[in-house]
Amino acid sequence: MNRTFWLFFIIFTSGPAIGSETENCPYYEEETKNVYWGDLHVHSAYSLDAWGYGTMRTPAEAYAFARGTPIKLAGSIPVQLDRPLDFMSVTDHAEWFDLLYICTDPEWSDEPYCNIMTENNNALEGRKVFVEYVLPTITEAVPAPTPLCAKNPEHCKTAQQLQWQRIQHQTNQANDPCRFTSFIGFEWSATPDYSHNHRNVIFANDKVSHEAIDYMRFETPEKLWRELDKQCKAEDGCEAIAIPHNSNMGDGKSFDVEIESDVALSLRAKYETLIEIHQEKGNSECLPAFGTTDEDCNFERSLTKSSVPATRESYSPQEWEKMRRGYVRGLLLRGLLAYDKSGTQKQNPLQMGVIGSTDGHAGTPGFVEESQWMGSVFGLGNLDRTMTRVNWNPGGLAAVRAEQNTRASLFAAMKRREVYATSGPRITMNFTASAAPLACDSKTPAGKIISMGGEFSRTSNAPHFRIDALYDRTPIQSIEIVKGELVNGRLEESLIEVWRSNSGSLNVCATWEDLSFNQTSPAFWYARVIEAPSPRWSAHHCKEAGRCDEFPEAQRTVQERAWASPIWYLP
Repeated sequence: MNRTFWLFFIIFTSGPAIGSETENCPYYEEETKNVYWGDLHVHSAYSLDAWGYGTMRTPAEAYAFARGTPIKLAGSIPVQLDRPLDFMSVTDHAEWFDLLYICTDPEWSDEPYCNIMTENNNALEGRKVFVEYVLPTITEAVPAPTPLCAKNPEHCKTAQQLQWQRIQHQTNQANDPCRFTSFIGFEWSATPDYSHNHRNVIFANDKVSHEAIDYMRFETPEKLWRELDKQCKAEDGCEAIAIPHNSNMGDGKSFDVEIESDVALSLRAKYETLIEIHQEKGNSECLPAFGTTDEDCNFERSLTKSSVPATRESYSPQEWEKMRRGYVRGLLLRGLLAYDKSGTQKQNPLQMGVIGSTDGHAGTPGFVEESQWMGSVFGLGNLDRTMTRVNWNPGGLAAVRAEQNTRASLFAAMKRREVYATSGPRITMNFTASAAPLACDSKTPAGKIISMGGEFSRTSNAPHFRIDALYDRTPIQSIEIVKGELVNGRLEESLIEVWRSNSGSLNVCATWEDLSFNQTSPAFWYARVIEAPSPRWSAHHCKEAGRCDEFPEAQRTVQERAWASPIWYLP
């Protein structure tokens, strides 16, 4: 074999050459972006609520599953991703890093306080763990350390840091630039008065905060951001984002931009560039106005009030409106108002892109196929228990448009919000805009192209939009654009259907010109691609068991969808 062959062999088979974050991948092409699929909200055995219900999978094993390694759920059910992920992050709850390290592997202490944990961590008795340890630590408005840590704070501090180091090590070991990207992360799990105000913190690289920041010591989003500012400094090479999720269960809390200080607004704008619009506990896109029925906002909706399942009748008009303002569309609208009030600062603290993820607690990232998902970790392997949470769903995926599959490239795309969300299918999508006409049959547009997540500068021309969508496994049925606008101090929202085919199509390009555009009004637009109906996971499993007559709510179809990050006009 000649020298050229061996040089080629070494370059393409040695880890360091391809694995360097500072060098381009072999497939890199300048100004060419690919779609990469991932999950930025995954729990392993290092999360107490997962471990309590019997999850034994470590972060390392979760990363292996994301890359295609098969595992067994509920002790004996084999599962495997038929399409591995491109990237992911294990985001275990920071609040219990110390407790799990002390009470389970690697210490497995005989401390009496640990007994309920170590004796009941299984699917049948896991609720005892949840009630005894989870709820008391994250649902108090003024949180306090566990009795174990109140008695021996130094031991807990050491245990917390050791657990955080284990997570970092396993995540860094899983990172394989150009092939698979693992992001170090954790979840900050504020649930005051049972309202979900959680954030997933994702770091750009291996430079991270020296501790995982938890709700017990930093009990507001602002305190989280401030602590990130202290522990994660740009001059040290550290950068992070904080991604809110389950605003559908947040009761309208933790987005108080109308009364926040300028410092808090700036910190919010710095860290919260993305929001999770879809996951297993429900969809957070929008709610209809109180007293109206709106199919536009009726996708995988799971109403709760202080974390308890609720119906529309459970709310007063004031409670409903407050909750509605916390859904993604409500937040985007409020961002326009906050921008308008910021004056010369020209800052929109709610200028967020959208992603989907699973929030899976079985260590199974990206496990979103409706025909395969067997329900949440609370009922795995038991149809009766699973159907008590029939309103839950497999969760979604995050899609990132980036040049290459590396931490640097993907994180840069997340920062510029060039991302989109799906409810599970891998719909290939692009959403662009321009002040000049956009044609589907032209590859050389006349004007400057604004990518999803971007914004227009001041313009007098009516904006043009183009949506490209390629189906996954089910044909596409419709494409819509949602517009939000601030007109004379009044927030307005509208839904425009720009393409439809009841018989479905596999590859669609649609364009739309906003002829009602007002150059003095701040606005946003986002695209939504909707599939034709297909069987929901609950229908698959009740049919397989021959018990659909016992669970009539399970016999449903679902119209899976994708949401593009908004494009803004901020004059």
